[in-house]
Amino acid sequence: MVGGPAARSVIVLRHPARAVRIADALRAAALSVFALPLTETELPGDVDAVLKGLTALARGEYRWLVVTSGNTVQALDAIGRAHTAGLAAAAGGTRVAAVGSATARLLEDAGVAVDLVPGDATSAGLLRAIGRGHERILLPQADLAPDDLRAGLTGLGWRVERIEAYRTVPYPAHPSRRVPGVVQDGVPPPLLVPVDVVGLATAGVQPAVVFTAPSTVQQFRERLAAGPLAFHPVAIGPTTAAALRGQGWEPGATATGPTPSAIRAAVLEAFGTEPVTLPSGRPVSGSTAPPAGPAPEPPPEPTSAPTSAPTSAPTSAPTSAPTSAPTSAPPIGDQP
Repeated sequence: MVGGPAARSVIVLRHPARAVRIADALRAAALSVFALPLTETELPGDVDAVLKGLTALARGEYRWLVVTSGNTVQALDAIGRAHTAGLAAAAGGTRVAAVGSATARLLEDAGVAVDLVPGDATSAGLLRAIGRGHERILLPQADLAPDDLRAGLTGLGWRVERIEAYRTVPYPAHPSRRVPGVVQDGVPPPLLVPVDVVGLATAGVQPAVVFTAPSTVQQFRERLAAGPLAFHPVAIGPTTAAALRGQGWEPGATATGPTPSAIRAAVLEAFGTEPVTLPSGRPVSGSTAPPAGPAPEPPPEPTSAPTSAPTSAPTSAPTSAPTSAPTSAPPIGDQP
């Protein structure tokens, strides 16, 4: 087996409040879990375009509303509530398709009935499930989302209107533009900052790093490529795995789905592979003989789950979206 007991630490690239369920699954496997948020969600550049889409949706002008991530649910509902009414009011008479059971549950929590959830939680799975048609589809997505789903739906004959529902930005987002994130009940993992990751490496720890979206790959490279660091990349899904390979980092494993149990299985598999070293090809201090002792002391765990905002949250809600976030929401995976 590659690495020793001290190497069995896991860094989830997500805010602690959104990593509780993944952390619980990993801790059940006797792994030490930390959270390192690298991206956050902001309002889209053109909020009016979203409002126009929601208004047309409420008028019944679309055959389908296709939702590909929990962040999209949060953004649409926040924008709608800040101006007229929430997503449930707009989507009442339209068929709704969700990519992934987690996205579907979050839609249902927002009061939106879901008509289609493909068993294969990918763009290809949705294309197979929705079939051919000629009517209009509203496709709200992130600014960084790939164009494969829009192109695929268009190829099936649908008239697709894609709108930017939110922007993915480096963490932390500007308080006045932050979209509320999903907050999970339970004890969140300790929060790290990039310098803490390098500190773990210098202590000889070779962590598994769970990349939760393609955007986290880019941010990890920008903030930590200088190393020194050895880590086992774990992709939450195929899109994220492709982003890792685009950086020359072969995933140690790719989760079969964005669920805590699938992520845990992928992490355990990844620990049996050779780590990626940064800077590329250079040895990392202590990487061949991790010490038997524990990892460096992380920041203390908070006594309750924080929100997805940094600790200095705004004292009043921005005019464009509310600042509160729902609780008990499912995890979100493999989104931009």
